[in-house]
Amino acid sequence: RRCVVASSCVPGVAVDPTRTPGVGSFAGGDADAAMLVRQARPVELAELAEVADALQDIPKKFLPRHEGEPDDSHLFGTISGDCNYNFTFKVEGGGFFQSGAGMLVAAAERTSGSLPVPLKCRWKRRVHDLVVDIPGVTTNMYQISADDIGTHVIVEASPADSDDGLYGSVVGEIGPFELDPMTRRNLDNALGRGLVFAVSQARPPSDVGASPPSRPDHHIHVTSECIRVAPLDERGDERSHKEVSAEYTAEYPRVIIHTLDTVRFQLSLSESRSFSMIAESRASRDLLALTIRCFHANRFVPIHTVVDALLPPHQLHPQGQSMDNRLDMCIMVERLVMELNKSVERKEVADKVLRNTKVEKKNLQEQLMESIEGCTDVIVGLQMQYGEGGASTASTPDPAELREQTREQEASNAAVRQLISQEVEKRERLRQARLAAEEAKPVLQKNLEERDSLRARLSALSMGSSAKQQDQADQSHALELKRLRQDVEALHNQKEQLRKHLQEKERERQELQDNFFYVKSQLDKWQIRVAQDADGEGACKELERQSATINGTIEERTRLAMRLESCLRDQEKDKVYHEQQVERLMQANARLHEEKDRAARDVQRLSKMYADAVAQLQSDNSALAQDLEVTELADQAAAGARASPEELDRIRRELTQVDEDTRAKESENESLRTRIRKLARE
Repeated sequence: RRCVVASSCVPGVAVDPTRTPGVGSFAGGDADAAMLVRQARPVELAELAEVADALQDIPKKFLPRHEGEPDDSHLFGTISGDCNYNFTFKVEGGGFFQSGAGMLVAAAERTSGSLPVPLKCRWKRRVHDLVVDIPGVTTNMYQISADDIGTHVIVEASPADSDDGLYGSVVGEIGPFELDPMTRRNLDNALGRGLVFAVSQARPPSDVGASPPSRPDHHIHVTSECIRVAPLDERGDERSHKEVSAEYTAEYPRVIIHTLDTVRFQLSLSESRSFSMIAESRASRDLLALTIRCFHANRFVPIHTVVDALLPPHQLHPQGQSMDNRLDMCIMVERLVMELNKSVERKEVADKVLRNTKVEKKNLQEQLMESIEGCTDVIVGLQMQYGEGGASTASTPDPAELREQTREQEASNAAVRQLISQEVEKRERLRQARLAAEEAKPVLQKNLEERDSLRARLSALSMGSSAKQQDQADQSHALELKRLRQDVEALHNQKEQLRKHLQEKERERQELQDNFFYVKSQLDKWQIRVAQDADGEGACKELERQSATINGTIEERTRLAMRLESCLRDQEKDKVYHEQQVERLMQANARLHEEKDRAARDVQRLSKMYADAVAQLQSDNSALAQDLEVTELADQAAAGARASPEELDRIRRELTQVDEDTRAKESENESLRTRIRKLARE
């Protein structure tokens, strides 16, 4: 994780795998991969396990709120200090990324669930052991920006009002923050081909009446060579004759991100030239700052310094543990051979320069001797001419010729002096080159001896290994390599799923961000309008307008209150009516229950009567049967005597009466059954 955070601080830096002993590449096929894995140390396998664990922790760290119950414990920072109130420090919005609506919030309350406590905060930024103050922020909220990538943010909070009985100061820390994937991809594209940013020039604080810019009025061209700021005309074309450019130096250009505004920043091209700009969005501002800083770092920060900081050399093997170190020896030999070749190349260049310098020195000495001899001959001739001047007037030289010769000699003397100074400078350079070559000879000799000794040791180690052990080790490491490849494929699949999920959440975050920016722009417009009308007649008009608005609101409130009262009265009437209806229904229900009970009693009574009627009918039938038997006996006893007609009529009437009673009982029984069925249905 530390390596990921550090690499995000300096994007675009390619890490050389040869800087870390014992780490190779799997690009050479399965045999080479098996050999490299076989020669890897357990420490490196543990590092691979840590990387796998870190990849598995990514969903828990960045996407816990989308799996079941929300778990935001990872969004809280560490807190230290003694106080008598509840203090929380967490990140809200876009998580541990600098883009989106990411914001740090420090909150306090007397007890859990009570009103918040006003805080006085001091914000700092920690980079390893270096702590730097963040100026201009004293509230309990802080906007995360590109300045916080790879750092921890610290807040020192204390109660704003000590008279409330609250005391104590607390320190909260959270981080590190990382570069979001979308900005990282855009940054990689910008580092490859440069980028053009559309910005607007911010109005000075004194210009209160000016309206905010409605569209970009400047273009900032950021490339690896320089930065160009070009103003735009009304049609949106660049005015090249008014553009300002600046190359990368040790101190400039510099981007200062505003700590309170999410789109404002200051671009300083030199000590006397700076621009206060407004970007189109928060992501655009962060991308501009990161692109300029990366180009500046690539120009003035050596790559080997970054690599040494990210991948420091460590002990090859723990003490008391004997392992196969041939891979480390090979890497070390290759590194020494590369340094030796570089030293040999530098020596050859120095020897070539020395030979060329010697040849030039010889030629210059010859030219100097020729010039000196010519000057000597001229001087001797002049002396001879002046010596013969008293003997004859005719042999006296012409003064014009003498002046001409004197000028020629002075010119030749000046040329000779210049050649002599050049020769002295070249001799000094040659002397320094010779001294450097002499100093490099012991180092070169030492490197050669060390190379020979390492080669001898490598050959001895290679000859001492057993072929059988080598095959077993190859098989075991091949199996280990297969398992690692399966783990890598599983991690790649998981990474792809997380990438899709992150893309969806990125779209949601973009929508929320657009909504937030729209609300913020409307709020800014309203604040500017209020600031413009803060004094004079505009303030009076605004006050009158607000008063009229308040009066209208009060009238509307009164009207709504009256309407509410009427609605309440209507509801009360409806309530009374419904209560009466419910009471009537209850009474009807009670009557129905009584009728049901009465019907049940009637059913029981009728059932009993039915049973009695059936029993009586059975008794009547038995009596009739007895009468018939008696009649038969009488007939038999009368011996054929003829019965009286009255007796026969009486018997017939009794039979008819019995039949009618039977039919009446049956009809009554049928009606009772029908009534019982109806009651059962009800």
